[in-house]
Amino acid sequence: MFFKPFHVVMLQFKLIKGEGNFMKFLKKLILSFVFAGVMALGSTSANAACKVHLGDFDWDSANVHTAIVGFILEKGYGCSVEVTKGSTSPIMAAHY
Repeated sequence: MFFKPFHVVMLQFKLIKGEGNFMKFLKKLILSFVFAGVMALGSTSANAACKVHLGDFDWDSANVHTAIVGFILEKGYGCSVEVTKGSTSPIMAAHY
């Protein structure tokens, strides 16, 4: 069987027997989640000024998509958007 029963896991980590092991484990688990959440939220900022440089291909459908993305970034998020027109090969080379 792939999954172990719950009480086997509890015994393996010595969480059933006294000495407050379960509370120590629970405290470390909660603190780990809080730390991960703070790190995830701290790495983003809603008020950060953004500057976006978009590469626009030379085909019509790509022009439409670039215009839509530029509009959303500029009007919705307040970013300054700069679009560079070019053919497919140079734009893809600049991407990678």
